[in-house]
Amino acid sequence: MNRWLCCLLGGVLLGLTGGAGAESSAVTGLKWDSKPTSAQIAAGKALSMSCAGCHGAAGNSVSADFPNLGGLNYIYLYKQLLDFKHGARKSPIMAPMVLALSDQNLRDLAAYYSEQKYSPAAGANEDDAERQDKAGLLKLGKRIYEQGLTAGGVTACIRCHGAGAAGRVGHFPRLAGQHAKYLAAQIKAFKAGGRGNDAGKMMEHVALPMSERDIQAVAFYLQSLR
Repeated sequence: MNRWLCCLLGGVLLGLTGGAGAESSAVTGLKWDSKPTSAQIAAGKALSMSCAGCHGAAGNSVSADFPNLGGLNYIYLYKQLLDFKHGARKSPIMAPMVLALSDQNLRDLAAYYSEQKYSPAAGANEDDAERQDKAGLLKLGKRIYEQGLTAGGVTACIRCHGAGAAGRVGHFPRLAGQHAKYLAAQIKAFKAGGRGNDAGKMMEHVALPMSERDIQAVAFYLQSLR
């Protein structure tokens, strides 16, 4: 199947079901543009104290190993937490963290982080020396993101994650300013089949033809975006 068609169909499926596989029923009935209540946000803030060690204050991680969560879509975050809890997304770190949390706890955490200010990771465009040294990598990453690699069968990321990698409501998360190390690890996980909690395994299809350099380039480029 054409990968762009796969991406499009996957987006429709994700929009209709809220996810893929056994975990999808848990988010049925919730719309991707659902907004959390102030009570949820307050409850989530209290729960987030145990998350700050990895994800930082207000969900802005100082470690490249852990993603920034601040400002991500509420339902997207909720679905990821559900997937960690029910095993649809594997993580030896996150699984025990969410094991004892109730469904409402997960919603509250997602609510809190979704309402926090997005703070991008330090990127290549903030360091002139690094930018010059890795100009080729940035150029390749930009090309992959915006145009894909036709000869290699790599789909353009912009088709799903939008202009400037700002994401599209719920279906596809914002990637701009996310830690490059974390992004690269996730792309590799999708490529190897270690992560597959997206609809129709879209990301596995996208990542499979990507080389190590392709992965590093697009991750580095995404981190540089604001």
